[in-house]
Amino acid sequence: MATSSLVSLISKKIIKPSIQTPLPLRSHKLSFLDQVFDMSIPFAFFYPKTDGDKSSDEPSHVSQLLENSLSKALSYYYPYAGKIKDDCIVDCNDVGVEVSNVRVHCPMSEILKHPYIDAENVAFPQPLPWNHPNEGNLAVAQVSYFDCGGIAVGGCLSHKIGDACTISNFFYNWGILSRDKSVMPSPHFVGESIYPQSNDPSVVSTIKPEEPTKYLGKRFVFPAAKVNALKAKFSFDSGVQNPTRTEVVSTLIYKCALAARTRNFGSFKQSSLFQVSYMRERHNPPLSQDASGNIVSGFSVDTTNERDVNCPRLVSELRNEKKKLDQDKARAIENAFISEVVDSIEKGRSPFNNDMLDYYFCLSLNAFPLYKTDFGWGKPTRVSLATGPFNRWFHLMDNQSGGGIEAIIMLGELDMSVFETDPALLEFATPIPNH
Repeated sequence: MATSSLVSLISKKIIKPSIQTPLPLRSHKLSFLDQVFDMSIPFAFFYPKTDGDKSSDEPSHVSQLLENSLSKALSYYYPYAGKIKDDCIVDCNDVGVEVSNVRVHCPMSEILKHPYIDAENVAFPQPLPWNHPNEGNLAVAQVSYFDCGGIAVGGCLSHKIGDACTISNFFYNWGILSRDKSVMPSPHFVGESIYPQSNDPSVVSTIKPEEPTKYLGKRFVFPAAKVNALKAKFSFDSGVQNPTRTEVVSTLIYKCALAARTRNFGSFKQSSLFQVSYMRERHNPPLSQDASGNIVSGFSVDTTNERDVNCPRLVSELRNEKKKLDQDKARAIENAFISEVVDSIEKGRSPFNNDMLDYYFCLSLNAFPLYKTDFGWGKPTRVSLATGPFNRWFHLMDNQSGGGIEAIIMLGELDMSVFETDPALLEFATPIPNH
């Protein structure tokens, strides 16, 4: 869906932190992981028109409210208002964040009913939302006003400053500050204290997003009752007690994606399911959710032949790998992303790029307050992450009603055409929108 013709600019301005960053915090040293990532993490929150005071929904009022609260949020999340220097530090000089106010010339429903999520790009401040902001900026934001009166708040924040946990907390706290300016969020940026900075320039910006030209993003909802049915089925067959929502849903998606790939490819290709893991609770000692930065690692399960594509087996393997990550604190320090980057440099290839192996990635956002992000208009009707960052990528998050899973799936066009009609998937999941 072509979205650029639907959007016209109302205004654009730079928003600076409400309080100057203290001198001791002015130089934010990047960690090894910060150096590696060269992308944004985009989020957009869609809010339908409210029935309250119409004057409070006027663009001028909304813009002032959001700009004031963003300014306060940036005083706590100060690195996003700075600039990168020499690929190793952020100069937290309070240059600010660019915010655009735009008019979207269609009702919000027209965007949300589109079968693929690329239509939701109207809510993001740059054409390729997963790309790193230009000119050394570390965040850009956009407020979108739809013809129907609905509003979307979107932003693209640098992965060099923080992971999805950090960025979801940023939006959540921005929302709180829009409703109560007396609140004092307490993010704590860990810098390089966990993953010390590398002096090797070849590691810098080695993980970049792919341009979404050959793959599609589609949203599916697994209702709570269906998730519970999956958990019961896979627990009985695998012997894993109380498998998590992420374990059962990711393995079903992976199985159906491999089936689509095999059908289109003509034969089975060795694959690996890589599960991104947040390490705050696994750190020794554990860190709070306010710990900000890239505090992530991961683990993988390989499938070398079609016999391995068995959901109970995959659930059992995922649980075993997760236990290793939980029990072996040293592995948490080694870090799967760092190991992959170092190995890829030694072998002269890009990270997670292997001609003999297809990587599939799962990122679970279930623990994050995405559908609780409230700027004063209640909970969002939809949360978007845009199309990306890679082909064969699964985003999982809580659904609106709770207990279930909302999954955003990235697959190549041919694979998606098979995947989205797979009866094994549709027994438990409903495409959104459901045509």
